[in-house]
Amino acid sequence: MKKGIIIAFLCFLTFSGFSKNPEGKTFLLIFDKAELKANKTSTDFIELSLMHLFSTKAYNGNSDAAIMVKIPYDGIDKKQLGDLFIRVNDKRISPLSEIAVQIIDLDESKTAYSTMLSSYEDRMLKLKKSNKALKATPTP
Repeated sequence: MKKGIIIAFLCFLTFSGFSKNPEGKTFLLIFDKAELKANKTSTDFIELSLMHLFSTKAYNGNSDAAIMVKIPYDGIDKKQLGDLFIRVNDKRISPLSEIAVQIIDLDESKTAYSTMLSSYEDRMLKLKKSNKALKATPTP
């Protein structure tokens, strides 16, 4: 009986140790600095609305302002993130899609880039093979 319980307990620990954690998604929110200034807000203020729900990092610089949002689960897309209500300034609350110029799903972009790169490499490989075949054929 003890051996059965010990084996079941060890199997449980082994299976739980090998279980895969969900990877989540990463989004890039791009804002227009002039629009942020017109709304009397900043990316840091908008980030305060998001940081209680997700892991965030705000970027400011010479170009447009941006916020990187890491969502720990896979069940959300660009539309749902855009529908999320945030505090724009002390007096105004609006959906994120009204303030953000663009919401980019970086995981989706990464897969599209990988697909394009692999298809390009396949075409280049076929081109090299056909060039080899042309060089190998004797000319009269």
